[in-house]
Amino acid sequence: MEIEKDKKYEIIVFPNQDEGLKAQRILVSRGEDFKHISTLAVVVPEDRRQEACRSIIDSDALISGYYPFLYRDYEEDFFKRAEAYKADTADGTFLKTITLCYVAPCMADEKKIRLIAYLNRDITEILPYLNAVIKGASYNKRVSTLTFAKERRLINLYNMKITIAKADDIIDAWHILDEVKALVNKTHDNKSNIKPNYEEKVKVTALQIYGWLPKTNCRACGEATCLAFACRLLLGEQKISKCEPLSMDSRFTENKKIMQEMAEALGVS
Repeated sequence: MEIEKDKKYEIIVFPNQDEGLKAQRILVSRGEDFKHISTLAVVVPEDRRQEACRSIIDSDALISGYYPFLYRDYEEDFFKRAEAYKADTADGTFLKTITLCYVAPCMADEKKIRLIAYLNRDITEILPYLNAVIKGASYNKRVSTLTFAKERRLINLYNMKITIAKADDIIDAWHILDEVKALVNKTHDNKSNIKPNYEEKVKVTALQIYGWLPKTNCRACGEATCLAFACRLLLGEQKISKCEPLSMDSRFTENKKIMQEMAEALGVS
């Protein structure tokens, strides 16, 4: 399939290479038109996405999700990056696999995606060590979470799950997951040389939280500005539910989910 600039497409993502190969064999056997990205994803015409997904699922293959292919002006670079990406298939010494189970577009920014992936084992014991080595991380021992930012991306590590918000695209997401896996394994291997940090100090700043707020300064929460609301939220003196645009405006549904995950990780509500 050739990508045409005047048509719309979607990317279907698979949880691992085995499922991806199986799904692509199904698409071939059903005569579905698609463009191969890698063993982990394909591009299909938007008007055929639903049928393609149904064919895959009905044949007992798995998909992680799908999102609009909005990179037509940069498709050459996208496919070059996809070709250059080599999936991490090596088993780690501690964390062996991370399985991508959910992918969807960010509702607040359709050019970004959010995702959920599951770890093959519980990493609770490693979180305090990661808290010591990841600059600017925020650790919450009570719910076993570690929150940190990678540029504009927000990453939450749980005992057996990782969530990422505002990844650039699926290739960016694959790289981040590979980096997390490598970091967890490297930290585990070097535990004897790392002093675990059990400090639960909130290191996410009010400005970072402000970045996820609607920025309407509507004052419905009782604060003069959204920045003031972010500061009070960090201090535990405000609640996310007080932000009416987050709760009532569908444009900010994705932001609300991200804010709730951040609040849970930081131990504020």
